[in-house]
Amino acid sequence: MDALSGKTALVTGAASGIGEGMAVKLAETGANLAICDLQETVHDVAEKIANDTGVTVRADVVDVRDPDQVFEFVGEVNSHFSGLDIVIANAGVWRPTDPVEDSKEKTVADWDLLVNTNLKGVYLTGRASIPHLVSNGGGFILNIATDHICPPPGFATGGGTRMDVYDASKWGINGLTQSWAKRLAGDAIRVNAFCMDATDSAMIRFASSKFNRDMSEEVINAWMKPHQIADLMLQLYEEGPQGRTGENIGIWLNHPIELPPVREVLPSRHP
Repeated sequence: MDALSGKTALVTGAASGIGEGMAVKLAETGANLAICDLQETVHDVAEKIANDTGVTVRADVVDVRDPDQVFEFVGEVNSHFSGLDIVIANAGVWRPTDPVEDSKEKTVADWDLLVNTNLKGVYLTGRASIPHLVSNGGGFILNIATDHICPPPGFATGGGTRMDVYDASKWGINGLTQSWAKRLAGDAIRVNAFCMDATDSAMIRFASSKFNRDMSEEVINAWMKPHQIADLMLQLYEEGPQGRTGENIGIWLNHPIELPPVREVLPSRHP
């Protein structure tokens, strides 16, 4: 399948989990691929994808909290592939935080890690990429948020009692997604966010162990899988230049893994 032949896609946090699943799907559909992660194993992932699919894959160790590293990587990708078309801002971290029990040192360290990775990382990835997408005549940005800000029908927003900083970092992505979508609509760049429920990854396995949650085979098998999220990403991309933009798309357990109907575009109170 070569639906994306000639396109160039960039995925952050691609050494495992959802990021790796996105990278594999993009390569399988023919896109030139650039992936990065803080883990050195991103090179192993790149080698396997290249061997399995035959596409050109570029991989680098990049800390998405560092503006110099992010802008350099994105610029090199654009130059190497003579363009950039698809950006998946996936890199993210989680750790438990408690407003009652945490020390001052942990309070500050948690904020710096979670906000700088989950929010600043998405911000830097987008800001580094957007000028190249504009120059290329259009593009597609997908930010990775959480079902905490877009829960299934009948449930309140928000995560657990030890997720204040994580949730704050993910809520911020909503502001970037919606503002960028409005600003970039005239440049044929669509910007959306996926808000996933439990999806099998190192992050959810770590969180489940921290909260002593059931991690039986039955529970893990019920989690969504990265390739399912990647399939949905491709469907969203295939809506084309006139497709939806500025949406938080909820993807939940015990619900069909599918794109919802396009939402009505309401008038904005701000230019």
